[in-house]
Amino acid sequence: MKRIATQFGCPPPLRRSVVAAAMAGATSLGAHAIEIDTGSPDWTVRWDNSIAYTLGIRTQKINDNIGNNPVFAESDYSVKQGGVVTNRLSDLMELDAESKGGFGARMSASLFNDFAFRDHVRTNPGDLAPGTPYSSLGAYTNNEFSSYTKRYYKDGAGLLDAFAFANFKVGDHDASVDVGRLTKYWGNATFFGTLGINYSQNAADNIKGASAPGSQAKELAIPREQLYLSTQITQDLVVEGQYFLKFKGNLLPEGGTYLSFADFLTRGPRGAALTSAFGLGQHAPDIAPKNVDSNYGLKLAWAPSALRGAVSAYYRQLDETQPWMPLVQYDPQTGEAENYHLAYARHVKLYGLSLEKQIDAYSLGAEISYRRGTALNSSAANPNDALGTEGARGNVTNVIVNTVGGLTPTPVWDTGIFLAEVGYSHLNSVTSNAAMFNGTSNAAACPSGSVANGCSTRNAVLFAGLFKPQWLGVFPSVDLGLPLFAMYGVKGNTASMGAPVNEHGVLFTAGIEALVQQKWDITLQYNGYHSKSNGITNGGAAAGVANGTPGFPTFYAGGNGTFMYNDKGWVSLTVQASF
Repeated sequence: MKRIATQFGCPPPLRRSVVAAAMAGATSLGAHAIEIDTGSPDWTVRWDNSIAYTLGIRTQKINDNIGNNPVFAESDYSVKQGGVVTNRLSDLMELDAESKGGFGARMSASLFNDFAFRDHVRTNPGDLAPGTPYSSLGAYTNNEFSSYTKRYYKDGAGLLDAFAFANFKVGDHDASVDVGRLTKYWGNATFFGTLGINYSQNAADNIKGASAPGSQAKELAIPREQLYLSTQITQDLVVEGQYFLKFKGNLLPEGGTYLSFADFLTRGPRGAALTSAFGLGQHAPDIAPKNVDSNYGLKLAWAPSALRGAVSAYYRQLDETQPWMPLVQYDPQTGEAENYHLAYARHVKLYGLSLEKQIDAYSLGAEISYRRGTALNSSAANPNDALGTEGARGNVTNVIVNTVGGLTPTPVWDTGIFLAEVGYSHLNSVTSNAAMFNGTSNAAACPSGSVANGCSTRNAVLFAGLFKPQWLGVFPSVDLGLPLFAMYGVKGNTASMGAPVNEHGVLFTAGIEALVQQKWDITLQYNGYHSKSNGITNGGAAAGVANGTPGFPTFYAGGNGTFMYNDKGWVSLTVQASF
């Protein structure tokens, strides 16, 4: 479907095509849409049905220093070495209709079933302490997954896109309007969406992101109800605007599932046994913004032909889709926690500039953004707010630079792609609830002051790279690829929330991919993770029992980032095709 946004103020053609090619088989698989005969020459209707099957097997054994921690016991014991992580069949259905007059609509929906998911929550079969089995510290009522968790892990269906559009003229200038549930993605961030101009423009499916390392930020974006306008001012200048009509928070890994961050997080767990033992109280509903809450954005894009690219300026007011998690409501008289919940920063201001530039066969993307009043990594309790409505806030500057291009044919490979991205984040200032800021210089929230324990730093640098050589026609109608991806925390921990890796943390994938008959995309891939773990403690430490005392199993005292993933390496086989 024609869009002004695809002509002005977006990445140059090579950038679009190469980034799309980086998504396994996306270009080829999308070519199998079926055109439906409507009986009218004025309308074109296309139906596309994409089916995918994924089988995942855990390759690493349980690390006792992770599995013995009651906060990670359920997720770590959910699948043993050699067990099935996922056995998932999914279907994506897309329907597009467009008239010659420039009017049309789009709908898409997905459904899935994971045959490996079990209703009963597994956990460490041993005891945290004499007389205290791990099974007595369940994060779910009766050790059964909640309906919320089942909805996103066992089986479910959901509407994705559902919008109408119109392309028209305003005087001599092209214009367009989209109304409904759709996705728009501003800026140039490919992997570091939490640092990008696009931050919280859409909710992100981080359940998918956790299970598919290397997913691009655009792939994780969830369509959102909005009004979107675009109009051409001159041949080289376009202005775009959006106003949001509904709020949705990020989908986050749920407790007790294979790749959860903590068994009691985020929205699925309902049992109070674990959280009460740690003084967090009962789980409570999110403190979420209103659906219509003055969330909007403006974009001005300038794309002169001589530039071979585009320069864009942005202003956005947003409610963050990444929550503080968790925050605690407590009794101000006794100081005891009454509940824990997720909460979101409202009315954050974002100012941004971006550049897309074609240089020979390569495409360069760069952006800088300034977020005012953004949510910062925070401790759970607010000494000035017993209801726990907000964590620490501050002002942050983010910079992203990336490049993408094709691999020149060599004796080693026929073709291929590479993509590299660097993200930099700087904390300008902490503006509210400073006592909660989980920073290296704030002993109240981060007593160790150590980066190795997850304390945020003023500056942070991250890197991500994709290298994918390809060989064409290796077998009749079969092309092969070798996708290699890595993301690394070069230095520091970001002050803002949601960064995919912390200092010296790494996640990586390595696989082999076959595109058969330009239709079937088959990928065998290893997914690995490593983050810094720190110190050893045990279940009796809080009671003053010395480490190593018989009957108290030991486990990591802490770590930096997703150290609970360190023993969760797994192999996945994915087969997908469009019909």
